[in-house]
Amino acid sequence: MNPHSEARSSGARNWRKAGEGLIHTTKGKKEGSSGKTANFFVAIAFDKGVISCEQYHSKLTGKMFAEFVKEHFSCVFRNSANPRGKLFLQDGDPRQCSKVARKAMDRLGCRMFPIPARSPDINPIENIFHLVRKQLQDDALRHRIMKETFAAFSERIKCTMKNIPVETINKTILSMNRRMQLIVNGKGNRTKY
Repeated sequence: MNPHSEARSSGARNWRKAGEGLIHTTKGKKEGSSGKTANFFVAIAFDKGVISCEQYHSKLTGKMFAEFVKEHFSCVFRNSANPRGKLFLQDGDPRQCSKVARKAMDRLGCRMFPIPARSPDINPIENIFHLVRKQLQDDALRHRIMKETFAAFSERIKCTMKNIPVETINKTILSMNRRMQLIVNGKGNRTKY
């Protein structure tokens, strides 16, 4: 994740059914002072907070994402608000939609909750990444971090992500009703989120 770029793993009628246990997962990257990029898969769940924060080092492909699904999704679902629901918010990333990735998800009984690609307004985890980016910047200033190893930077990202309060994640997810209304009122234009 890059402290200087967006980080990216979760009123009017409720946008999900009670107890649905939707998890939000996405990938994100941050560039450290060395120019190396730290890449993570992150999953959040209502009333659970960050339920997975896994770093990956290879180029993201459909095959690689399928391997990640096989290795981590069972645990992610087990730790979610509704383990039996196996509902995955998916933002149209072609690697996550690839045949091999979908096959891996099908084997686990994973159900997709698709949203349009590049739709940060309707993907609550984008707000969480914004908070993480801001916290990384604040910590760098507070602790006068001018340079750090890639390993230290990666660990700082992971710790920051895992320490986002559950209440903050819940509030972000619960803001969906308001977000949807703003999108409708704005005729599909971007909102303040």
